[in-house]
Amino acid sequence: MFEFQVALRFLKEGRMQTLLIMVGIAIGIAVLIFLNALIGGLQADLLNSTVGSSPHIVGSALEKRPPSQRGEGNRVLTREAIRGDQERPLRNWTPLVEQLGEMEIFEAVTPVIDGSGFITLGEASLPVLVRGFPLHKGDDIYSIQERMVEGEFAAEGDRVLIGKGLAEELGVSPGNIIRLRTPEEIDRTFTVAGTFDLGVQAINDSWVVLSLEKGQTLYNLEGGISGIELQVGDVFAADGTARSLEQTFPDLEWVSWQEENADLLSALSSQSSSSYVIQAFILLAVTMGISSVLAVSAIQKSRQIGILKALGITTSRVSRIFLIQGALLGFTGSLLGSALGTSLVWSFFYFVRTETGEPLFPVNISPGIFLFAVVIATLAG
Repeated sequence: MFEFQVALRFLKEGRMQTLLIMVGIAIGIAVLIFLNALIGGLQADLLNSTVGSSPHIVGSALEKRPPSQRGEGNRVLTREAIRGDQERPLRNWTPLVEQLGEMEIFEAVTPVIDGSGFITLGEASLPVLVRGFPLHKGDDIYSIQERMVEGEFAAEGDRVLIGKGLAEELGVSPGNIIRLRTPEEIDRTFTVAGTFDLGVQAINDSWVVLSLEKGQTLYNLEGGISGIELQVGDVFAADGTARSLEQTFPDLEWVSWQEENADLLSALSSQSSSSYVIQAFILLAVTMGISSVLAVSAIQKSRQIGILKALGITTSRVSRIFLIQGALLGFTGSLLGSALGTSLVWSFFYFVRTETGEPLFPVNISPGIFLFAVVIATLAG
């Protein structure tokens, strides 16, 4: 193709100019990819720490309460239960749990007991949140087994698991006896089977995990439960799923993590919007850079353009030469920028670590960003 050959010739004649504009494009695209991966990784890490090992939906027979009275902090939907909440335990829950467990949309379903209490050991007395559930079902949500610090992953009979921070504050270890007292002055002694670290201080400092049956006995629920906790595959589908459950099971209250974390969602949305604005300006700078070079090139090549027109080359074909020249610059520069951006991301991942040697956040490079960068840079040319 004649226009392509002439465009290549023009680029070769101005090697230094061509190299500089390619470097400029590459740097712009590299920053675009790095920023995209950085924001994506931070958001993925924030979501994982907030809802990765937490229920996405909670169903209960409780009266609906305004969001300000529901759970708060990093515990998401794990509510600070008080006795007043348990005046309406969920009865006849077994068929419902089985029905929910058969739905493919749910990755984990578990009945739970939530209750408050105090652990006493000698003169020490600490408020705790008592959580009762079938241990292996609950582990599908909270991943306690893989986060055990000491002892055994067991909570049958009078054995309990407690958070790492709570164990340290009480000075207990697996095998020690603790006394648990409920707001109704019911006292029971339990053996600490093990301690866990779920990565959230509020949980580590307050949780006592026991069997569902022991929780029902401790709070006189007579076979009832506090609620049902669910996890879905797509965390952002939780709210829509909760609304569907309200239609299917209208006698229960269904609360999604999105309802409980409106501020977090707003922050993520603002973060994404800011990222898109910055990326748009980067692409604008790349486009302006290519346009400027082509304008200068057209002026520099005015003599050659005159010769081409004298030979019968039309103005549209001459314009096509410079369009091809810009497309080649954009395409090549974007490929170089993609490689550079990927290198920057992985370098950041491997060399910037926490004090414990863990990555600050997971690498989250979307394959689509490469195609987007190449297409936009090429079209900009």
